[in-house]
Amino acid sequence: MRALPPIRLFRRIGVRPLAARLLVYVLLFSLILSLAATGVQMIGEFERRTEELRSTQERAAELVAGSMSNNLWLMNYSEVANSLDDMRAIPVIQHARVITAAGEEFNTGTYPDGRVISQSFPLVFNRASFNSPEAMGTLTVTSSVETVYNELMDRALLTLLFQSMIVMLGTLGLLVIVRLTLSRHLESIADYAARLNLDALIEPLKLRRKPPKRGDELSELEQALNTMRLQLLEDTRSLRQTSIQSQDERDQAVRANHAKNQFLANVSHELRIPLQSVLGYANLLSDTPLDQDQREYVHTLLNASEGLSAIINDLLDISSMEAGKLVLDDIPFDLRDTLNDLVHMLGARAREKGLALELRIDENLPWALKGDPVRLRQILLNMTSNAIKFTDSGHVLISIEVLGRRDNNVRLRVAVEDTGVGINPEDIPLVYEPYVQLGQRFQRQLPGAGLGLTICRQLVQLMDGSLDLESKPGEGSTFWMELSLQVAPESAARGRPDTSMIRGRHILVVDSYELSRKITLEMLSRHELDIEAVKSAGEALTSLRLASDNHKPFDALVLDGFVPDMDSDLLCRQIRSNPEWGHTRLLILSSNPQRGDAEHFRQAGADAFLSKSLRESCLTPILHQLFSDSVRNERRFLTRFSLQAVSDNTRRQELPCGRMKVLLVEDNPVNRTLTRRLLEKLGCDVMTANDGEAASSLWQWHPFDLIFMDCVMPRVDGFEATRRLRQWEKDHNRNRVPVVALTASAMEKDEERCREAGMDSFVAKPVNIEMLRAVLEQYCQASAST
Repeated sequence: MRALPPIRLFRRIGVRPLAARLLVYVLLFSLILSLAATGVQMIGEFERRTEELRSTQERAAELVAGSMSNNLWLMNYSEVANSLDDMRAIPVIQHARVITAAGEEFNTGTYPDGRVISQSFPLVFNRASFNSPEAMGTLTVTSSVETVYNELMDRALLTLLFQSMIVMLGTLGLLVIVRLTLSRHLESIADYAARLNLDALIEPLKLRRKPPKRGDELSELEQALNTMRLQLLEDTRSLRQTSIQSQDERDQAVRANHAKNQFLANVSHELRIPLQSVLGYANLLSDTPLDQDQREYVHTLLNASEGLSAIINDLLDISSMEAGKLVLDDIPFDLRDTLNDLVHMLGARAREKGLALELRIDENLPWALKGDPVRLRQILLNMTSNAIKFTDSGHVLISIEVLGRRDNNVRLRVAVEDTGVGINPEDIPLVYEPYVQLGQRFQRQLPGAGLGLTICRQLVQLMDGSLDLESKPGEGSTFWMELSLQVAPESAARGRPDTSMIRGRHILVVDSYELSRKITLEMLSRHELDIEAVKSAGEALTSLRLASDNHKPFDALVLDGFVPDMDSDLLCRQIRSNPEWGHTRLLILSSNPQRGDAEHFRQAGADAFLSKSLRESCLTPILHQLFSDSVRNERRFLTRFSLQAVSDNTRRQELPCGRMKVLLVEDNPVNRTLTRRLLEKLGCDVMTANDGEAASSLWQWHPFDLIFMDCVMPRVDGFEATRRLRQWEKDHNRNRVPVVALTASAMEKDEERCREAGMDSFVAKPVNIEMLRAVLEQYCQASAST
């Protein structure tokens, strides 16, 4: 039977682990102490016994030394041998030897094996007191120590056994004392702690012992545990009550969040239906013959509709970001186009307040980037709208700076600077808080939901960027974001504008506003041009005369719509009245264009008119067109609409697969008519149905390349109609017809329902003609290949 380790043995006989370990430690310490004490005792005994042997040898040598010396003097060697034999009578002497001065040797006994003690004594004969002693020889006595060792070892074992038994009994007694006075109470405390719960906390801890007359450590521990019990009881009851309350609050929050999401979904659905009509018919109107003022009105209407659509998307973004489900796009885009759209949308608002909306773009900015242009425009729209809102005079500058480029990524700093009221330092941490209007500090009630900057910061963080600001009260503010974007192949973006006609030209810039003049010069300096700049009309006339005298006239004059020393239209007439400057083209850059300004400057002799906020996108193309007309000896008045007409003509293209047969299922008659006209403009043969039941009868008799399906309709909705279509295709072994959800319900769960019903794509209203073109081109390839 295998022996158990000590601790496991103690456990088996009922001793707790702590007591068992204590006992083992005491036993080990006692054993070590016994070994040390026995060792010290045996060493002392051995020293004493060996010292006794030496003393015995010395006394025996003293007894025979005198007679041996006389016998050696008399040469009575037989007596010397007898004396040695007599020494053998002493038990501790096993061997004795005499070596005479003449070299003779006498021995008696056997030299012992092992460890020995040997001592040598001189034999000296003293003949007379008047003669010096004479050495007769040496006596050597040898004794064995092995006997002493053997006796001591036997005694050491007995001593160690006896001491170990005493230590064992003492340890067991100590264990009993510890058990009775301490460990059993500690076990009671441990059992009580192990059973702690809300019910056990009601009963106090009571140790089974006689109460001591004076408090000791156990009584203090008992009192502390009972005090802790009362505190735990109170905390546990409070925690249970708080947990119940938190559960109720969480349920209320879940219900409130569900109600909020439902409200956002309903608001989005109800707003998108009329917004679809506004956007759609505005797009249709833009394709009709319009004069410049009418086209401007339609463009403003489109921008306002897109702004309203952006507000709706902001509301939905709040819900998506709270749920952590907002996913950013990663598509190629040109940031310049995004900024131009922004300027188009906000230019009118800046002009209403008399502000200069400036755009400054680093020439090293790549033409094609990858990211989410819609979200970037949303961020910039919020930042720029706030800048215009809080600025009464001066300018709002949107600037793009390339901080660095590594591998295939570019680090950008996008800033919006204004010359407005500024922000107090203590208010800066509050600007990102929702629903906080710092404008109230200036006793002004300003419009807005108060969510713009909150959403901006969250969107920038989703892009792994940072958003920050600098501001001084009365001096303006600068909001900026820094983020890294991947550089896309330039083929993914629009081509670079043609600048062949600009190269080598001599151009004069007339602008009194330093920032505006600097931006214009920076843009022109990117090309191989000979540029001069002045601040006033007088300086401009002087420069024109000097250039003519030097036989290096200016090819174009870029003139601000306002110069301090002369009306700009008067300056145009004066230049046109001089035949030497007849070939010089005049381009007016207006920081605050009003209705009729273009026509006014055309009559004054200008060749082109452009808003300063559109410099980045239009200045180079319009100069190129001016010089092209000059080479052909043509003169016509150019505006941004002249460039837009060219781009619109090249943009309208037929679908790659020709005409497509499309079924449009829409219950709203206005949206049905609008969407049908947009699809027909894109080259589609369109049939319509007002609900899913009517659509079912149509697809059974007519083949379609694509179906646009509204989701919320009377009788049979779009989800049920799509399920019926998929089942009918399966039963009749027909090819799958793509179904695109065209709905005002734009929540994430709505898209999931569309996928589950069997739809292929999801397009949220409002839609424009370009969105429909993108969808048609996507499925045009599929229909062409079948």
